[in-house]
Order: sequence, then structure tokens, then C-alpha cells
Amino acid sequence: MPEVKKERSGWRDLALSERHRMWGWDCPAVDLDFLFLEYDKGQPVAIVEYKHENAAPQFASHPTYQAIINLGTRAGVPVFAARYKQDFSKWIIVPLNGIARDKLPKRKNMTERQWITFLYELRGYTPPSQLFEDLKIEI
Repeated sequence: MPEVKKERSGWRDLALSERHRMWGWDCPAVDLDFLFLEYDKGQPVAIVEYKHENAAPQFASHPTYQAIINLGTRAGVPVFAARYKQDFSKWIIVPLNGIARDKLPKRKNMTERQWITFLYELRGYTPPSQLFEDLKIEI
């Protein structure tokens, strides 16, 4: 039986994480570090797994991602992976389930403005132009 991975970062509730790992390989779980539930008026519009550009690579085939994808699909919401640059100037967005591919057919590089606009569109809105001025985001 493979060894359970050790806690890597140390900034989460390490005691619970380590304890759960002691429960064994056949009792997998994941602490959802930067999994965002994007919603509007109490209704989910997307699940997004955010990763910093320096984070380990994401693999949709991994059981952790398969569980997240399954959750989103069963809930009827799109699931995306979003990798962002430190200064938020570049985003790589990957649709992870069929519902997401209906909204974004394939992996796409976006600016922050494009990503924000996409998130607003998922909610059926147009972002206010003042938002981009306040964030100092150009076209």
C-alpha cells in the first residue's frame, strides 16, 4: 500500500490534516485550499480551483480533481482550473467538466479583465467599467 503524503505547507490546521492522514490510504480527502464557489443570489454559478503560477502542476485526471469535477457536474455547475500570475496580469483558465466546456470550449489564456468579465457573464451581468478603473486594469 502506498504511503500517504505528508502535509506540505504547514499553514493549515496541521493537527487535523496529519490525523486524517493516519486514517489510511483508503480514506482519502483533500483540504480545499483555494477552491472557490462562485455564486449569485445564493445560487452556484461555477467552482474554480485557483492556483498561483508557482504552484505544482494541476492534473484533471488526479482523483482529487476527479472528485471536484464530479461534485460540480452533479451540482450542474461548470468547474474550472485557474492559474494566475503573481501580479494577476495573466490567467490560464481550463474547463474541467462538460458544463464548463459549454461556456469555454478549451483552455484559454486571459487577462485579468477578461477573467473578471467572464465571471460576470457566468452570472448574467456585465462588469461595471468603474471596476476596471478602480483596479487600474487597462483594456
